[in-house]
Amino acid sequence: MITSLCVIVRRPKGEELSTLGIRTVYATFMGGMDAKLLCIEDGVFNLLDNPGYNTEMLNELSKEGAPIYALTGHLQARGLSESNLIAGVQVIDPAEVAEIIEASASVAAF
Repeated sequence: MITSLCVIVRRPKGEELSTLGIRTVYATFMGGMDAKLLCIEDGVFNLLDNPGYNTEMLNELSKEGAPIYALTGHLQARGLSESNLIAGVQVIDPAEVAEIIEASASVAAF
């Protein structure tokens, strides 16, 4: 049985795959599983504090204490900073990505 999950979202807001990744984290975390969201590459755009379905799910996840991560270099490469993101997002470096993935029993990429 899978005890923990890290979902990696690489696709930008507005694409079906990004919504599916966020919904996967939402469903598993709200169902009681240790689930984390890691947004990389264009996936960091999902974490912008803009209105929409994904943002509503992400805000609820954040309020419930779900770990939500963004890779610092990928934010910077897109001209974004932590102040642009929804509350509760942890900005991390590449070394921390490896730790998060290694600590997860399963990893899914969207």
